[in-house]
Parts: sequence; structure tokens; C-alpha cells
Amino acid sequence: MNASVPHFIRSDERRESVSKLVRSNTGEFWTHMKRRADLSSLEPYLPFEGVLAGDPHLGNFSVMPVKAVGGARKMRFVDIDFDDAGRGPFVLDFVRYLIASKSIRKQIKKRPLEKSYLAGLAGKALKPPKSVRDLLAMPVSQYDEMAAQYAEHHSSTSGFILKKNGIEPYKGKIARSTIERLFAGETIIDVARRPEVSGGSEGQLRIWILISDGQSRRIMELKQYAKPTIAGYRPQPPVPQWLKEVRRAFWPGLDGSAYDLVKIPGAGLFWRREKHVSLIDVPYSSGKGRNIAFVEALAAYDANVLGLAHGRQPQARRYRAEIEKDPDAFHDAINPVVKAYLALARKNLRDK
Repeated sequence: MNASVPHFIRSDERRESVSKLVRSNTGEFWTHMKRRADLSSLEPYLPFEGVLAGDPHLGNFSVMPVKAVGGARKMRFVDIDFDDAGRGPFVLDFVRYLIASKSIRKQIKKRPLEKSYLAGLAGKALKPPKSVRDLLAMPVSQYDEMAAQYAEHHSSTSGFILKKNGIEPYKGKIARSTIERLFAGETIIDVARRPEVSGGSEGQLRIWILISDGQSRRIMELKQYAKPTIAGYRPQPPVPQWLKEVRRAFWPGLDGSAYDLVKIPGAGLFWRREKHVSLIDVPYSSGKGRNIAFVEALAAYDANVLGLAHGRQPQARRYRAEIEKDPDAFHDAINPVVKAYLALARKNLRDK
């Protein structure tokens, strides 16, 4: 394969899109940025590093109930996927975000996203779009009812409703008794397996646990930990330190037990988290006017949230100062990197 061409992993879906290809190839992005991409235009910004989202895109920020340390659960807009987070240059995290956003729709303008991102770097939180504000105002009890309905939809009185390539019988090496010990005090109705998928989660075991509190059900997930793909760009710290840094950057002041890593003897590390109800449905392929407007508003807000996470870190002030010397130069420096990567993704689709 030509060294300048990324090695994109294709999904099995008939209808591939540039957006899906980009979102499912996070590891390829970081390897490409390290080994093949021309980053010469970004040299003024690359020295400033911190903890990155690693895979920032519209589907990885959402509203969910999260408990503040020592407080009650509240609806918050947060990064919901730490799998590929880690240390690296702030600017490449933003480049990744722009690529993911532009892959949805060419018409999405970069400058509004840059403006929102810079506001976040300066510590200015922008007003969420109305649809997000409505979700933030949702009572946690209403969300819990939706989660219970989701669990009921996927289960019967005896356990999970099984379906090939959907929810399948669990026949893994980890004993059910071992799994049950991770949920001490809970009533476990059933254990099942979710099939391995292509893309970023390929090869990672995912176990679903159906739990009841006597009145309602919910689904918990154990997802096998894998080294974050950003490690393809630079080495990451040991896992306990890595997780501490990621939480501090993206979940400041929040109780991390809702999205935790547990060590299972003989099997390694697994993410333990509730199977959340997706409250924001990103219309990746819709051309309707209202959906386009929603994507544009959400993209700008997500850029601000990413900027806030970057901005609360030690090297962010000097990074922001470098950008603010000449915001147009920052735009011009990012533009060729974004365009070049998207062109390679589109070429990959045409060639396949």
C-alpha cells in the first residue's frame, strides 16, 4: 500500500458513508497523523499538549444522568466515550473533530466551529441549542423510566430476548459467578453477549447484564478495555493515571463510578457502565433543512465543550495565546490537514 494512503477499515454495511468511515477509524487517524500526514502548517500549535477526547464527534457527546462528587444525579452534557482519550497535541484533537463534523456534511462551515472552540479555550461556556436545553431540563426520573422501558423492550420474563447479531447467548470464559460479584446487592436476571463489531470496537468483548431492583429493570454493560488508539500517536501513562487524567479533563467534579474500569481476574480490565438511552439522534445522512440546522448548532456546541475541556488544562493558556495572535492563520493552518484527510477518506470509498 502507498505510504500516503491511510489503511481504512471498512464496515460490513452496504451503504457506507464518509462519516461512518471516519468515525470507525479513529486508530487510523492517529497513526496517519504520526507517520504520514503533512503537519508542517500546524507546527506553531503542536507543542501544546494535554488530555484529548481522542475521538471527538457529534455522537460522542450527549446528555446523561451523572452524579457530582458527593451530590445527586443530574442531567449533564458530557463526553460519553473515553475509549480513545489520552495525551496529545490539543490542535490534533480539534482537527479530528473538524474532520468528523465536515464528513457529515460538506456545507458545515469551519469558522463557526473554530469560534466556539476558542470561546471554550477561554473558559466561556456557550448556551446549548434548544433541543439540548430541553434534555438537560429532563427529570432524572423520566430518564430512568426510559432506560427501564429500553430494558423491558429487550427482555422477557426469563431474560434477554436473543437474536443473532443482536443479543446472543453468553458463552465466555468469565464465569457468571464472577460477573455477579461485580454487581453485589443487585438481582441479576440474565447475562448475554453483544456481537463484536467492526471499526474502533472490533475484537472487544461486550457483556450485557440484565438487572432488576424489584420494580424495574436496567441493562449494565461490561466492555473489554483496549489501549486507546491515541497511543498510536504517542505513548500513554499507566492506566490508573491515564483514567485519572481523562476524568479530570472531561468529567471534572463528577463521580466516575458511572463510567469505571474494573479488573476481572484472568480476563483483564473492563469498562463497567450502564447501557444508556441515546437521547440525541444525530441525523448523519438527512438532507432536511431542520436536520441540517440541528447538526450545525450541535456541532458548534460540541466544539465549545471540547474547547472547555482543553481550556482547563495547564498548557491551554499558551496554546490559546498562540491562536489569538492570528485566528486567520490558525484557520489557514488547519484547513489543508482537514481537507487532505477527508480527500483520502472519499478516495477510499470510491476505490472500494
